[in-house]
Order: sequence, then structure tokens, then C-alpha cells
Amino acid sequence: MSPVVIRRLGGGDWRTWRRLRLAALADAPGIFHGDLEEERAYDEGRWRGWTEEGVKVAAFDADAPVGVAAGRVPQDRAGAVELFGMWVRPEARGGRIAERLALEVVAWARESGRSRVELWVISGNSPAERLYRRLGFHGTGEYELHPHDPCLRKYVMAKGIGER
Repeated sequence: MSPVVIRRLGGGDWRTWRRLRLAALADAPGIFHGDLEEERAYDEGRWRGWTEEGVKVAAFDADAPVGVAAGRVPQDRAGAVELFGMWVRPEARGGRIAERLALEVVAWARESGRSRVELWVISGNSPAERLYRRLGFHGTGEYELHPHDPCLRKYVMAKGIGER
């Protein structure tokens, strides 16, 4: 594996965002807030607009996209950036790519003048929970049932921008 490069995507990178997002939905159906068939039907304009909203960060191994994360400023979470859509191709996992993607979203939040980064994680997703704890995220006590599977519980983890 060559050195993995992390970079932010712009509107012209909508095909990369689409490719990674659809791969994530196919790999982990029901985990993400999205439907594979519905998102496959989105037109170019919708993908371009979505790519330009907030920040989309991708990992590339020899120019092949292998991971993605996104950040947005939710209207109902004053001062926060939400980290969402974190995914790394199964064959590329274990090399700290997810950590680097998350840290790039945190950097964008800092640059955007935000005070914290929040994310939702499925209870029992031990690899994700360990990653986020290692990066300084902690549980807030806020939780809800997953909209696609009421047997799954998800909860909020947060990190202040100045926290280590």
C-alpha cells in the first residue's frame, strides 16, 4: 500500500463523493442515514450541492479513493460541527485512515470557528467507539434509537475543539 493522502473534496469532486458514499451504503446497509437505491437515483446537481455543503474529506491510496468522512454545521446544535458518514473500505482498514479523516473534519471545524465536534455512534460498534475515544471524544448521555433499525441504539460523542 502506498502512502495514503487525505484531501478535502470540492464541488468538482462530486463523483468521488458519490462513489464513496454509495460504497459505504452498500457495505454497511442500515448503519448510515441514507438509502442506497434512493441515493443512486440522485442527479449530478444534487451530488454537486451535497459535496459543497460543509466539508467532505477523502482518503486516496495511489489515486484510488479508499475512505471518506464528512462534516456539517447542523442548525439545531449551536456551535457544533457534526462528523458523519465516516467509512473506510474494508481492505484499507487498520491503517489509521479513519483517524486521519476524523482529524481533518476536526481541523475544518476549528477553521470554521466552531467550539466542538459531535458525532453519532451505534452502541456496541467497538472499533468506532475506541477510535473516537482515542481522539478525545466522550459520550454525552444523549441517545436515540436508529431510524432504520429500532433495535439499534445510537448515542452522541463530543469533543471540544481545544480538547486533546
